[in-house]
Amino acid sequence: MIETVNDELKNIVQVVLSAISSVSKRIKEVAQTHKPLFDGEHFLTGKEVCERLYISPRTLQDYRDRRIIPYTQLAGKILYKTSDLERLLEDNYKE
Repeated sequence: MIETVNDELKNIVQVVLSAISSVSKRIKEVAQTHKPLFDGEHFLTGKEVCERLYISPRTLQDYRDRRIIPYTQLAGKILYKTSDLERLLEDNYKE
């Protein structure tokens, strides 16, 4: 009888730990892909901007230094408004 209760408790603990592990994994995934959202505005990281514009991080820094690409610095992290990049591309690549 006691062994049966212990086995059931072990199974319950294993199920709870498995659920916690799954939730923890999902939170980490969301945290990695989450983009800050302010007033309906989406922001990109420098890496994402480089990937989308096919430029190197050094070129991106040069664009920042020369004020070609606007950016926001938040808590030491540099972010770029998606709308600013779209506007920049539209203005520079009109047919």
